Amino acid sequence: MKFSIITVTYNSDSTLRKTLESVSQQTWPNIEHIIIDGGSEDKTLELVNLFPHVSKCISERDSGIYDAMNKGLKEATGDVVGFLNSDDWFFSNSIIEEYANIFNSNNVDAVYGDLCFVKNDINTNIVRKWVSSSYKEGFFKKGWVPPHPTFYCKNNIYKQYGNFNQNLLFAADFDIMCRFFNKVDFKSIYSPGLKVNMRLGGATTKSIKNIISGNIEIFDSLKENNLKPGIDFIAWKLINRISQLINR
Repeated sequence: MKFSIITVTYNSDSTLRKTLESVSQQTWPNIEHIIIDGGSEDKTLELVNLFPHVSKCISERDSGIYDAMNKGLKEATGDVVGFLNSDDWFFSNSIIEEYANIFNSNNVDAVYGDLCFVKNDINTNIVRKWVSSSYKEGFFKKGWVPPHPTFYCKNNIYKQYGNFNQNLLFAADFDIMCRFFNKVDFKSIYSPGLKVNMRLGGATTKSIKNIISGNIEIFDSLKENNLKPGIDFIAWKLINRISQLINR
């Protein structure tokens, strides 16, 4: 089974080395690592050239992160596709092998797990943990969503149900997973345990304004997918965030 891992970059030389090392050290032998760069002006591309495991690197201007992700999907030739941000890295060297074993043993379209938010490139410096759960019908209406950096999905699902919605600035990852899970025949498995380390400071969470804008986009996404947000939407998200801080 071939895995395509897509990393979107732009002036990422301060963090990208950890990401590249993390992919190159995975124990699963069949990985296609695709770099989609937005025309970096720092040493990002020089850094990429130091890692021979990278299968393809495209550097050109784009219309934002979701445009870049869609470019990555167009280039992906793997059976399974996942995204690893340019400032994130896998929690261990065997994550992709673990996912491959699950895919090979089960008739599922996607596998996902848990995520930890960190301050820097030390695994133990955890600020909070995002512990997910197995999907149940109606979860998205409550604000539930798998941690996107841990979400690995079969390539044919993207080809069948579409790419990221580039009209959304913050919540296109929520939107595409909501679209997939809302399909009757979509099957997933939750694999408990930390899979990815994610640095704090992403675009969606770096300001109150962005958080509000992201949640507005989530409401719009739910409407587009014929899902009415539950009355406990805000309460569930608040409780979930508090539990992440408590259980770190």
